[in-house]
Amino acid sequence: MKIYTYGNPVLRKKSKKVRNIDKETLQIVKDMFDTMEQTTPKGIGLAAIQVGVPIAIFIYKLEDDSGAIINPEIIERSGQELGEEGCLSVPGIYAPIERAEKILVKGIDLKGRRFETELLGIKARVFQHEIDHLNGIIFTDYINELEVLSVEEGYEVPEELIDKLVK
Repeated sequence: MKIYTYGNPVLRKKSKKVRNIDKETLQIVKDMFDTMEQTTPKGIGLAAIQVGVPIAIFIYKLEDDSGAIINPEIIERSGQELGEEGCLSVPGIYAPIERAEKILVKGIDLKGRRFETELLGIKARVFQHEIDHLNGIIFTDYINELEVLSVEEGYEVPEELIDKLVK
C-alpha cells in the first residue's frame, strides 16, 4: 500500500463509516499493519485514508499494545497537554501539538464488538491524531508558524505547508 503525503487531496476526505466487517476489511487492516511496519521513520498509527481507503478505520502499534479501531468517536475530552507529533503523511516533520490529556472513545473492534474506553498519555494522543485523519484533518492544521517545526535529517518541509505557514 502507498501512504499518501501532504498535499494529496485524498488526505482531506472525510472517511465513511464501516457498515460490515468482511474479509476485504480484514485484509485492508492486515495490509495497513504490513505497510506501517515498513515505514521510515517508524509509525505508531495509520488511518485507512492515508493509504487511499476512505473508510473509518485506523491501526496503532505501541510498545505494549496494538490494534485496529473501526468507526471511532471521541465522546469526552479533558485536560490539555503539549506533545511532539509526527505523521507518516508528513514524513520527517515534527511539531508540538496541544491535545486533550484524557479522552473517552467508543468504537468497534475487528470482531465487531462495540467498546468504550478511557485513554491517557501516548495512546490518547495517537487516537486523537488518527481520528483527525478520518475527518480530513492533518496535525499540521494546528500549526501557525513554520518555526515550530522540527525537520529530521534527510527530509524537507512540503512546499504546500511552507506556503500555508508563510502568509
